[in-house]
Amino acid sequence: MPKELRPTTSKVLSAIFSMVGPNGFYKKKVVDMFAGTGNFGISCIKRGASEVTFLEINKKRCKKISDLLKQFPNEKNLHVINGNIPTIISRISHTADIIFIDPPYNYLSFEKIMESLEGNDILKPGSLIFIEHSSKITLPDFYNNINIVKRKKYGDSAVTFFHRKIGNLK
Repeated sequence: MPKELRPTTSKVLSAIFSMVGPNGFYKKKVVDMFAGTGNFGISCIKRGASEVTFLEINKKRCKKISDLLKQFPNEKNLHVINGNIPTIISRISHTADIIFIDPPYNYLSFEKIMESLEGNDILKPGSLIFIEHSSKITLPDFYNNINIVKRKKYGDSAVTFFHRKIGNLK
């Protein structure tokens, strides 16, 4: 496994799936940012997600994810986009119910990602956003219409869970 690739641990994945609930991914549209191996998005497909978009900067990883997606019958609703985040957010072709953001731990441009999600109309009222990051940093309590729900630490990792406001949007 490449040194810079840091897959999400099964403990963190289990915690996120538990927060969303047993049927929480069924017929949902999901975005897996900084997808790496694609594990999160693929787990969502297995839990019934209707559409999943994987964003990844590494072309080889994109190819591996694309190859893995061929096993699923709803392959036309599974998208892999190669490029730099947040620039490629504008290429997402659907709104998202659930977004998972798992950048390298030295990444700090979370505000740019949130602005791009809102500016490109990827979020809808009630969208859930999970950001995995270093436990050494604390993300703000809100970004415009996106409010924090929970912070949880798992050793060196932390997950901050946000929710897009339902009312009073711009």
